[in-house]
Amino acid sequence: MRLHNGMMRTCHTIAAAALLLLGCEGPPAVDTSLTEAKVSGLVTVKGVPATGGTITFNPSNHLRKVASKSAEIGKDGRYTVTTYTGGNQVSFDGEVAAKNMGVGLVKEFCDVQSGENEANFDLLGEGGKKNPFPIESKAKKGRGRGR
Repeated sequence: MRLHNGMMRTCHTIAAAALLLLGCEGPPAVDTSLTEAKVSGLVTVKGVPATGGTITFNPSNHLRKVASKSAEIGKDGRYTVTTYTGGNQVSFDGEVAAKNMGVGLVKEFCDVQSGENEANFDLLGEGGKKNPFPIESKAKKGRGRGR
């Protein structure tokens, strides 16, 4: 039993050392500036322009704590917002989320550069995030095979 305990201690020591080495680099580099940039684009749901709602860009990170920036999604699916450069988490709310189950849970990512940016989002479609709550058929798959 002592050999087993000794081996366990050795494994735990090696694992702890590996974690310390990985942590030495620290968190990834992030944009901490307060440089603002314009982002505009088209929000679609399964390829069809969204007809309202809100798009929100959250530029906060572990070194930059700032408020999110939101814009209305127009009747043609278009939006324009001014946010901070760097990584922004993008979410959707309001009418677009109410009409499309799962859209309120979708989180996209946008790397905003200085100047003007275009960012289009196809929610729940082939080019965008999938519905986290797909409607599944109640039929059992594979019934009758091999019997």
